Amino acid sequence: MNFFCPKKNLNKIYGTKILSFLFISLLWNYLKFTPLALSAKNPISESLSTIQSKALRGDAHYQGTLALYHKYGERGLAIDLQEAERWAKLAAEKEGAIGLCTLAAISLESGKTSRGHFLYDEAYLHSNLLPLAKSKDPLALYCLGMIEMDNPPRNFTKAIRHLEASAERGFATAQATLGMIYFTGIGVKKDSKLAVKWCSRAAKEKLPLGMFYLGMAYSIGDGVEKNDDYSLRWIRTAADRELVMAQFTLGMKYATGDGVEKDLETAVSWLHRASIGGSLEAKLQLRKYENHLERLRNPPAVYVPDNQKNSVSKLAETNIHSAEKKPNEMIQPSMEVLQPEITEEDKIGFDAVEAAMTVLTVEKNREKAKLLLEKPAQEGSYIACRQLGKIFYKEENYKYALKWFEKASTKNDPESLRYLGILFFLGQGVEQDYTKADFWLTKAAQLGDLESSRYLRVIKQFQ
Repeated sequence: MNFFCPKKNLNKIYGTKILSFLFISLLWNYLKFTPLALSAKNPISESLSTIQSKALRGDAHYQGTLALYHKYGERGLAIDLQEAERWAKLAAEKEGAIGLCTLAAISLESGKTSRGHFLYDEAYLHSNLLPLAKSKDPLALYCLGMIEMDNPPRNFTKAIRHLEASAERGFATAQATLGMIYFTGIGVKKDSKLAVKWCSRAAKEKLPLGMFYLGMAYSIGDGVEKNDDYSLRWIRTAADRELVMAQFTLGMKYATGDGVEKDLETAVSWLHRASIGGSLEAKLQLRKYENHLERLRNPPAVYVPDNQKNSVSKLAETNIHSAEKKPNEMIQPSMEVLQPEITEEDKIGFDAVEAAMTVLTVEKNREKAKLLLEKPAQEGSYIACRQLGKIFYKEENYKYALKWFEKASTKNDPESLRYLGILFFLGQGVEQDYTKADFWLTKAAQLGDLESSRYLRVIKQFQ
């Protein structure tokens, strides 16, 4: 029996096997990216532990999923941008669509616009994003919606359609995003009813963004009845889960007493957390309210003029018995006490001053700082007037320093009153006049400016 086949038959047999192998390989690659195969991966219906396990084993789709979950706080996770970026990069190395889109979103939010648009293009053109979206994958539909919304040329109609498809399939981030869009009216007509519907569904899934916007709806009574208690609870829960905009909003609510009892210590705490999370606005507000809190904790000494007849012990005894007043509110009887006047213009001026002080300390640019301060100063902000006066004083331009200090003095600003006293005491930009210096410094001292009290003791020697 001959066990060997002729060469001609061998070529025929092996040629058939090679063709069969190539056919099977092509068929596998085709099936791998068909909707049927792609739909087998559905993170929405899988547990977080399963997603984490598959991501650890190197599955790019689940690595991208985990990145997206960490970025938005899905499945009870706290928002963690560093962890989101780490998983997104691992997925992007394998051209994972969800990872590329998550990296793009992180880049855009951090101001890296060109990189963000490039990564979105990569996801759209060189990954399996479109086949995934065709298979109705909720995460891919969400990412496609964000590409239509954030990557020029923008198409809000298509974006909304993709986001709604994702939201209907249970993806909480898509639900919250729709709520945010309808709440703010960005790219679509504002619709409070739809905003509350989607935010409520996302909040039910404990997604921070959904909870935050639902809290804002209760805060202003948009689509729901105004309820400060509900508002604070939702915003606080989102802030606890590290949503920076919720932390900033909560800080400002406590700082201004908006819907909650004013509490500067709590305000500073939340603003600090928001600034750590990267909020530049929180950093500016934090500096302002830290200064306010420091003044409350360490109130200035109260000026006691030479003509005060009561002894220090008697004055102290009077204050001790004023139990209904806070320590920083206690004042001496039979003394005229002035208070700075704070207007809406002054409150607006706070922000300009903070921006100007940042320019002064970081950029060392006085001219730019002056430009930032001039408008609120002209509009009546005593804080902006004072800072302008101080800049001109340091430049030895006493004429303009006098102008701005005088404007601030009409609001009883203690520091500006002190500078006016110094200008007259030293004859800077004005004729030297000890009587006028005494007048301005006394007013400043009555407002609790300790430095003015020291200058007054010196002036007495010249009168």
